[in-house]
Amino acid sequence: MPFKVETLPEQLISGFQTTLPTPASFNDISEMSVVKADYISKLKDIQDQVTEDAMDDDFYAVNFNQDEKQHYLVGVRVMAAPTESFTIPAGKYAKFEFKSLDRNEIDQMIGAAYGELAQSIDYAVAGNYNLEVVTNLISGKGKFKIYLPIVAK
Repeated sequence: MPFKVETLPEQLISGFQTTLPTPASFNDISEMSVVKADYISKLKDIQDQVTEDAMDDDFYAVNFNQDEKQHYLVGVRVMAAPTESFTIPAGKYAKFEFKSLDRNEIDQMIGAAYGELAQSIDYAVAGNYNLEVVTNLISGKGKFKIYLPIVAK
């Protein structure tokens, strides 16, 4: 699965979040995918409200670890965050794109993306978070994009 290396500026993603259930195994991530799909649906329902302060037309989700739990935040990119937020640090990221609207399939592809980086001779994963561009799950068009933080080996 090919990826493209991109340098991203610091980005502040603001919205609302939940704690994700821990999958029983890597082969059964469906429960986690259901929760993510539910939060994307909630974001879609209130998209007019959250886009008032947005810096662009995209919608984002961030997977991150905090207090030894996996969190999922959905929202938009903003200048300042009046609500729950996560700051994506500036740096190098591996960008993967998938043409899918199925959350479970997307989560399987994300797992494959991490596997691809684990096998890379040039790069390694450099953080315990990732940035998803979920605009296609809101609009029904385009590609799902994920950015994984990387460091040169």
